[in-house]
Formats: sequence, C-alpha cells, structure tokens
Amino acid sequence: MFVDMFIDERAKIHLFVRNKQVMQLTDYLHPIPTDVYQQPGNSSPRSLINVIELHTLKMPSLEGAHIAILGVQESRFHEQSGTAKSPDAIRKEFYKLVQPKYDLKIVDLGNITAGNSMNDTLFALNEVLYFLLKQKIVVIILGGSADNAYAQYTAYQNINRSMQVVCTDCDIELLANDTQPEQSSYLNKIVSHQPAYLFNVSHFGAQQYFIEQESIDAFERMNFDIMRLGYLQQNLQQTEPVLRNADMLIMNLNALRASDAPASNAGNPNGLYGEQTCQLMRYAGMSNELSSVGIYEYDVTKDIDGRTAKLCAQMAWYFIDGFYNRMFDYPVEGNTDYAIYRILLHNNSYEIVFFKHLNTDRWWMEVPYPNERSKHTGKYMVPCSYTDYQAALNDDIPDRWMKAYQKLMI
Repeated sequence: MFVDMFIDERAKIHLFVRNKQVMQLTDYLHPIPTDVYQQPGNSSPRSLINVIELHTLKMPSLEGAHIAILGVQESRFHEQSGTAKSPDAIRKEFYKLVQPKYDLKIVDLGNITAGNSMNDTLFALNEVLYFLLKQKIVVIILGGSADNAYAQYTAYQNINRSMQVVCTDCDIELLANDTQPEQSSYLNKIVSHQPAYLFNVSHFGAQQYFIEQESIDAFERMNFDIMRLGYLQQNLQQTEPVLRNADMLIMNLNALRASDAPASNAGNPNGLYGEQTCQLMRYAGMSNELSSVGIYEYDVTKDIDGRTAKLCAQMAWYFIDGFYNRMFDYPVEGNTDYAIYRILLHNNSYEIVFFKHLNTDRWWMEVPYPNERSKHTGKYMVPCSYTDYQAALNDDIPDRWMKAYQKLMI
C-alpha cells in the first residue's frame, strides 16, 4: 500500500553514523533564502532573527536546542502552487517578532524541497522528524499541504507506542480515494496505517455541513473525539486537557475563518478566530507530551496583504511561549502537591479519583488500566477540567473518562 511505501524505504538507506548517531541533515534540508532574513524590520536586537540560529551558510548545531523549525515546500496534490512557498513567507513575518522573555534555544533548519515524487518528500520529512524527535527536540513544521501531516505521524512509528493526535480542520475526511490511494486524506492514512500505534484522535473545529455522515459514524465507533466549531468557540478552555495529553498537533488553516486567514486553501466564511487559534497553539506548547506541530494549507498567492503569514507567525510565537511555560505537573506517586478527590457514582458502584495540582489548578482523572499501553507507570491518568469533576459530583461519568476506558479495554 502507498501509505507504507515510504516507511519501508528506511530499511534501504543508512542515514546514521553508527557510533555517533549523527544524521546528515544537509542531505535533506536547504538553506533559508537571504531575502527572508535580510529585510527591513529586523534591526531590533530583540527580534527573533537575532536570537534564533538559522541554516544559512551552514547547518546550525543541535546541541542544547529545545525547538527546531522546519519548512516543507510540498503541495503536489493541490492545484495551489502557493502552498509550497508558505514556509519562507511565514518566516519573513515570524522573524520580525520580538522574542518572549525567555532564554530561547531554537534553531531554524531550513526547508525540505519537493522531491521527484510526493513519496520522496514524505520520506525526507519522515526521516528528518524521526531524527529530531529521537534527540528530544520539539519541531515546528511550516507549510506545504496537509498531506505532509501523514509523514509527521509516521515519524513516531519507532518512538511512541500509543499516539494521541489532535487535528484542527473544518472537515473530517476519513474516506479513502479508491482510484488514487496516494491521494487519500491524511486522516485516512493515519487511521489506517499499519503497524497500528494510534491511541486517539481529537478533532477540533469541525463544521458539520462539510462532513459525510460515514466519517462521523467512524469517529464515534473508534471512540475518537470531535469538538465542533460552535462548541469550541464557546468552550475553548476545554481544549487544554486534550492538548495536554497530545503527542502531535496538525494545524490546518482550513479551520480558520477567511476574514482572519484569507489565504487558507478553503476560504471558509465560518471558522476559528485568529486569537482563538493562537490560544490553541499556546495550549499545545504548554503540553509536556507534545513534540511536533504542523501548520498547513497556507497559499501565498491568496495572501494579498500578508495577513495570513502574520497570523501563522504569531501562532508559532504563541507555541514557543507556551513551550517555555511547561509546568511538568503530572501526578506522580509520593508527590504532595495535589488534592485528591474520590467520587462515588451510581449508588457506590463506581469510584472516580480526581487529582488537582495545588499550584497550577490543573486536573486529572484516574482510569482503571487493564493493559500496558500507558506512557506512565501506575494508573492511566486522563487530563481533565473542573467541568469533569462537576459532572462526577452530579453522578455522571465524564465523557473523557468513558472514552479513555473503552479504548484501554481494546
């Protein structure tokens, strides 16, 4: 199957020096064009251009790096050629921004250019991401079409045995393209990928008039999560517990309204506002588990006033700000920084144990754990909110708890 072809190629190519485990990144990554960083507006010593090391004449060192920025110039399955040009357009706006108050250790590794085939590009992205993730470096992927999200996911194949994916998109496209399998949606490829290591998909911003009922039914059968656009706009804080447990985020600009992101490929009149998207990116950055985010579906040719490039740059800024505010407050045995609440439900038939961190006010639920798929020792802990605790007080089993339990029982 196409969905596994480029992964199988890894066995044919030796990419690492055996002793030092050093990857030749320059085999895949091209320097950033000079017009990106030699432009007006970068004179301030606090501008990001002056505090982030860029791949210009040589590849920056990864030693001590927390975050790597990576461009992907690929949009082969789309007619919009401007999508492939998006990484550098975003960079031009990103490097004008002032750094957050933290001591940043970020490198910009340049661009993966389109290969001879889409398969070649996916393979290159997969290998570069795999190497960076093994080095415990968080990756921000700029651009190209959302088809590249499949390589983002497969980079975790030999790293994570229980993947939690969050995607922000106006559509839930799970149906396969039977005539051209290679052009099936990225979500279809992720869900059907073998070997299976997908634990959960959470979908943000769905607009129901775009979605076939078969896709909604399939999501429900797999106990995946859907936060539709209307709910999301009224309950944005409920995305934080979901992102707190995610491993990767697919940020498809098609989920945004055209007034805020006119250069998204969808051009939807309805969608998320720019400030809501930036808040989502900050929540993602704050997640202790999340190690990659991809910003996709930005078509430069539609961005007459540069509004979408500016928004994408600010999204990346908020992710970085969130990263440097990670709390590392996961409940561990023996830690006394938590209040523990035991709630009996259904006439004492069930007990749900809640943990609240006394300093950060973040909540978790304990779920009975019948096998060994958890990333943490002991009980399986589900990030939650005060709303879930209130539901339990009202003798209702929280939906997050039930879905996690059902998936763990498989």
